[in-house]
Amino acid sequence: MVQRKNYKALLYLRVSSKEQEKEGYSLDAQEKLGKEYAIKNNLEIVRIWKGSESAWKKERTFFNQMVDFCKKHRDVKHIIFDITDRMTRNDFDKLKINTLIKDFDKTIHFSRTNKIIDKNSGSDVEFMFDIEVAVAKKMSNDISRKAKMGMLEKAEQGEYPSTAPIGYFNNKETQLVEIDLDRAPFIKMAFENMSTGNYSLSTLVEKIYSDGLRTKKNFKVTKSTLAHLLKNPFYYGCFFWKGKLYNGIHNPIISKQMYDNVQRILSGKGHSFKTNKNGFVFNNLIKCGECGCKVLGERKKEKYIYYHCTFSKGRHNGGNAYLKEDRLAVLFEDSVRKVTISSEKVKWAKNILKVSKYQQNKLIDQELSLLIRNKSKIEKRINSLYDLRIDGDIDKEVFNLKEIEYKSQLSGLDLKIEQSQKVNLNYYEDGCKILELSNRLFPLYLRSDPEEKARILRLIASNYLLEGATISASYNKPFIFMEKLGGCPTKLPR
Repeated sequence: MVQRKNYKALLYLRVSSKEQEKEGYSLDAQEKLGKEYAIKNNLEIVRIWKGSESAWKKERTFFNQMVDFCKKHRDVKHIIFDITDRMTRNDFDKLKINTLIKDFDKTIHFSRTNKIIDKNSGSDVEFMFDIEVAVAKKMSNDISRKAKMGMLEKAEQGEYPSTAPIGYFNNKETQLVEIDLDRAPFIKMAFENMSTGNYSLSTLVEKIYSDGLRTKKNFKVTKSTLAHLLKNPFYYGCFFWKGKLYNGIHNPIISKQMYDNVQRILSGKGHSFKTNKNGFVFNNLIKCGECGCKVLGERKKEKYIYYHCTFSKGRHNGGNAYLKEDRLAVLFEDSVRKVTISSEKVKWAKNILKVSKYQQNKLIDQELSLLIRNKSKIEKRINSLYDLRIDGDIDKEVFNLKEIEYKSQLSGLDLKIEQSQKVNLNYYEDGCKILELSNRLFPLYLRSDPEEKARILRLIASNYLLEGATISASYNKPFIFMEKLGGCPTKLPR
């Protein structure tokens, strides 16, 4: 039994993860054994240091707090650990323990092995302590290496080896990432709203919050979180792991086309809407037809808004006209009218899309069937190759060359099959929505306020040219088609 002048002790209990802490993994056992050890050795436990923290990290907050406590409370001379690896698995923390022993006269106890280390311990005890720390460090490194290899293997198989992003959740039973049916619709709406070019990150944050999207901890999604979310390829079916992009087996929430469109908007190459702080909603929308400079708004008499050429390349006669905002809105009407199509033309175009969808589906099915048949042939060839090798009818060198050739063909076919299965077949539904929007576009424009008018104008065209009292538009896809369709004869083929 230990006999000391000062019997005060600190009991240090540690597990490696929060999950272990919640489950009580080994903490109760450590505490029970530590208290029994203290009673047997006439030690009074005045503080129990209990928590979860990995022991291989160089900077451990939980451990460092315990060390600081022991330095400040010199009357606490004894520290009880379960075993060496519960104390540390790295050399940095071992040096801190040595400092407590040598400079602060602390005695270290290991309740499971009944070992004691203090400043009077012999070199053989210190040597064994060094070996135990080295073994604990090696075990930690081995565990870490195996875990990383396991995570990399999961990534290569298309399984995301980490915590699922918002809109998904980690199913503990299946060990797979699955769609969060409560949040996924909001994620999809966030991408759809951003892809219109009518939102900045700040305005979209408020929009999705009012719609009802919250984080997994029920907080508001911040601007930086939203930016990261919109740049995350996870939502169209891929993910980055260790700097490499992998195809995931999880179900996507959006299409790759939608994702790419949002990236163009975020990079500034797409068509994004920015509300001018002075309320000039048509700013950065029109260029002067004579010199190509911007046409910007200006407030007169603190009340009226006029638009005119900026004359950045010098004054010219054609740019002297100042147009009131309401007059400019009227000039835009012709551009909107040209891409507004009749109900008859909408019906005709929908029928064309339906036929196109049927033909496209048929082609995809035929291509997929051919790919699957070719894959089956290659698999049979590989099986035959193995039989020939087992029977000794083919030498090793030829076998290896043919195996590489067949497996390469198989990988190529798998990739083509995957691409065929991911073809966007929703273009009919998307096309119908755009046609229906084009049908009511002009009436919608007429009854909208100036800011909404500007949103519509940015949706249908990327640039407008002001020449005298007329405005011409450079339409965006698919409104180029709508302009052509609008110019078709009234009587359309059935």
